[in-house]
Amino acid sequence: MFFRISTRRGFTLVELLVVIAIIGILVGLLLPAVQAAREAARRMQCSNNLKQIGLSLHNFESAYRYFPPARVDAAPGFPVTEFGVPAPATGSIQHGPGIFLLPYMEQTAVYSLYDFTLNWSHATNARAIAAQIPSFVCPSTPESARFDTGNAPGSTAANRWLAAVSDYSIANGMNGQLGLPPLNRMPPIPGFVMGTPSTDHTQYIGAILPMSTISSFTTGMSPPFYNARTKSRMGSITDGTSNTLAWVEDAGRPFLYWGRSRQTTRASGAGWADPDSEFWVDGFTTDGRTSLGPCPMNCNNNNELYSFHTGGCNVVRCDGSVQFLSQNISVPVLAAAISAKMGEVLQLDE
Repeated sequence: MFFRISTRRGFTLVELLVVIAIIGILVGLLLPAVQAAREAARRMQCSNNLKQIGLSLHNFESAYRYFPPARVDAAPGFPVTEFGVPAPATGSIQHGPGIFLLPYMEQTAVYSLYDFTLNWSHATNARAIAAQIPSFVCPSTPESARFDTGNAPGSTAANRWLAAVSDYSIANGMNGQLGLPPLNRMPPIPGFVMGTPSTDHTQYIGAILPMSTISSFTTGMSPPFYNARTKSRMGSITDGTSNTLAWVEDAGRPFLYWGRSRQTTRASGAGWADPDSEFWVDGFTTDGRTSLGPCPMNCNNNNELYSFHTGGCNVVRCDGSVQFLSQNISVPVLAAAISAKMGEVLQLDE
C-alpha cells in the first residue's frame, strides 16, 4: 500500500497579515472615490433642484408676464392687490418667495392650503409652511429634514412658527457699504448714501425684487422706504438674463455656520415661505465671524451664498441655466452677477 504525501499548504500567519493589509489599502483607496462619487451625485441632484426652480420661474413669468416677487409685504394703507393681500389694520402681512413657485413645482396641494390674506406664519398657514418640498433641499446639506422655529437651535422657548426649510433663495442685492470708503470692495451703488434711509432701497440691485412695503433699518414703517410693484420681466434685465443670478444656494439654515463650523445661534430666513429668505450679500471675513469682509461665498450662511459642496455653490441664472460658481469669486464680480441693470460687462462662464 502506498500513501501520497500532500504538498498543499495553507497560508502562514505572515502571508495572511500581508493579504489583510493589502485589502485594507485597497479599501482605503476606494472609499474616497466612493465618497467623491456620492458627492458628485448629490451635487448633480442639487443642480437639478435649481433647474426645477428656474423652470418654475419661467412658467410663472409666462403666466403673469413678470417674475415672481422675492417677498410680499402689505402694511396699513398699502395692500398688494396682485396677490390678493389686503392692507392690515396694524402690523404687516408678509409672504416669502417659495410660495409663488409651488403651483409650478407639482405642489398644488400645498399651495391650496395657503391663505394670502393672512401672514405667512399665521396658524391657518401652519400646515402649508411645514410641508417639506424636496426640490428646496440640497442633498449635500446635513439634516435634510430641518425646521425653523424662529428661535435659536435648542431653545426651550415656544415656537414662533414651524417652517420647513429651503437651501435655496434669492440674492438680490449687495450691502451698499461695500462700495464706500473705507471698504471699497466693489464699485459704489448709484444713489446709495450711507445713513440716508431714503436711499436704502437702492441696494436691491437684482432681478427678483420685492413687491412690498418694507421699513427702513433706521426709520419706522410709516412712511415706508420701499413701496413698489416692480415687475421684472425677461426684457427688463438689461445686463442679460444669462449674466444675472436668480436663485442661489444658501444652505444649512436655520443652523448658523462659520466656514464648516456649526454654531449655537440661528441663521434667519430659513423657511421657504419666510419673507426674510431673500437677502443682500454682506461678505464676511474668511473665518466667517465678521461681516463686510472680502469673502462672499461659503464663509458664513447667515443670508449669504453658502453650500456644502467643495469649492463653490450652485446657482440658477435668469435664463434658467444652472452653473456652479467658484467660492473664489470676488465681491465685485458677484455684485455684477447679481445686478440686473447696472451695465457691467460680465461673462459668468469665465
